[in-house]
Amino acid sequence: MLLNMSRVKLWFLKNLFRDQYCQILVVDRASFPARAIAMCCSKRVRWSVTILMQIALVASTLLFASGVSELPVNAIQGTQSTTKTLPIPVTIQNYGNAWEGFLAFGLWDFPYGPTGFALTPLAYLVVITTNGQLLNLRSTLGNVSTSTWMATYAPIKYMGNDTLMFDGEPDTATHFWNLKTNATIDFPNVYGHHDMIYNPNTGTFLTLRSYVRQIDGKNVLMDTIVELDSRGNILWNWDTYSDGHFSLNDECPCNETTIVDNQTVIDLTHANSLQWDFSTNVIYLNMRALDTFCKIDKTTRRTVWCLGKHGDFTLLGKEGKPVPSLWYHAHDVQEIQPDVFSMFDNDYENTTNSTNPCPATFEQTNGHSRMLEITVDESNMTAWESWSWTAPREDWTPFWGSMDTLPNGDRIAAFGSMSHFLPGTGIPTPNANSVGAVVVEVNPAGNVVRTYTFPYGWGVYRVVPIALQTTNDYDGSPRTNEFSINLTTVNDLGGPADIYYRVNNGPTKSVASDGQPYITTPGANNSMEYWSVDNGGITEMPHNILTGINLQISASSGNTTQAVPPWLNSAGNGIFVIAALIVIIAAASFGATIRRKRGRENPK
Repeated sequence: MLLNMSRVKLWFLKNLFRDQYCQILVVDRASFPARAIAMCCSKRVRWSVTILMQIALVASTLLFASGVSELPVNAIQGTQSTTKTLPIPVTIQNYGNAWEGFLAFGLWDFPYGPTGFALTPLAYLVVITTNGQLLNLRSTLGNVSTSTWMATYAPIKYMGNDTLMFDGEPDTATHFWNLKTNATIDFPNVYGHHDMIYNPNTGTFLTLRSYVRQIDGKNVLMDTIVELDSRGNILWNWDTYSDGHFSLNDECPCNETTIVDNQTVIDLTHANSLQWDFSTNVIYLNMRALDTFCKIDKTTRRTVWCLGKHGDFTLLGKEGKPVPSLWYHAHDVQEIQPDVFSMFDNDYENTTNSTNPCPATFEQTNGHSRMLEITVDESNMTAWESWSWTAPREDWTPFWGSMDTLPNGDRIAAFGSMSHFLPGTGIPTPNANSVGAVVVEVNPAGNVVRTYTFPYGWGVYRVVPIALQTTNDYDGSPRTNEFSINLTTVNDLGGPADIYYRVNNGPTKSVASDGQPYITTPGANNSMEYWSVDNGGITEMPHNILTGINLQISASSGNTTQAVPPWLNSAGNGIFVIAALIVIIAAASFGATIRRKRGRENPK
């Protein structure tokens, strides 16, 4: 534990020295030069060199304690343990150089019985390190109604500042959960389905809601995008049916239906993901049942374009020829760089099989779920597959799923179905090697580097990766005097982190031992590599590289400033160092005087 004190109580020092002849008073560091550090009250001075050296040791200890306490420290404030054994069954296997960080996800355990899966799962909200160490856990303990269980711990989003946003507890509420303090901020009237986005600039939420309407005499379930304030009031909406966006002519040929209020309705759009670009006020909406996603200008309410089976683009297959669709019933569509979109392609109801476009059994599907990236050319209105990774047949995921790109360039996806068989398949009991959700990390070359496998019946909707990060306060401007760059760790969910760095490819140093990096080399091309390692051993990867650090010291200025340890940079610390040195010198001098005096009194 780091010390952080400017006063040491008198009783502590009395107990330390156990001396009846002196009282030692350590005062506020700011007033140290003006007030005595020691008051002697005996008639005869009985200070020894040992005691004086103890005083010097105390002063030095206070110096270093005060110096260390001023370093940026992000300590765990809550009661969440970082050493628990994961109480949920998962097997983690490493096959290569995998990314290190944290994963958050909703996890559902569907007990399997003689008639199939239970309809009300046990639900958990889990935060773990990538090596399987449990950091945070919430659970409904199965207290979820049959009709609303899917809203429990889905969706979830990481908002920064150690905070997760989740839907659940109950399903008609949204919460901000601080992972360190365990405190929540609750929004009891903010709810939606499948996805939720919070805009910190406006303090509003963007989510999906659905409703049933009559179209050509049929009951049809349609989706809307709604923007809500913190009380749940609707401020803005966009309807998938209004203004002729989509109609029954776009209905999936596989007769997708669902049950709403005890009636069977056509599930026309089945919207399942949103992305909101705050800088451009553009929204991307994915509609699973239509194999299509749309770009929407929120300011004008105009649909800029749609891409997919019912879109405006020509879709090019691997041979460069037009194809009807590049994906089938996808999840988690997001723009990851300009004109490049990632998604989880479930490959469900792949209607390219002309002889059996809507297979009824697992054996007939030949489905292969995959991670998929699509590149878009808006000028020519074409789109094509630019990267993909296909899972083995046994991990086919007819529903749920997510995909993300990690800081090191790897991709991670949740093949999240609790069963990888098509619903309705006549399998009375699972096969011996059947598994539930499988989370897979692959590198850009397509090699699997890590997997997380859950037992049969355990499902994951989405996995949210959270990266350990280090920030710096250098603003890019040239400096005329040697200076420090302050490094700070964020997202240190696994415990307080140490920060390491190398200036100009020099030796590796740490903030805890060596202080903040100090720039002393003149020139405009100084560089620094830096990274954090948290209390549980999670290492930030890749390391950060800061270039163009500019120190311009004019030769005519006669600037001969020498580098000083960062803990000596502040005036208070400097005064304290001087005071400590004075005490040490006084101890040595006083000891020598005593020895000379005793030598005169006791001549040989």
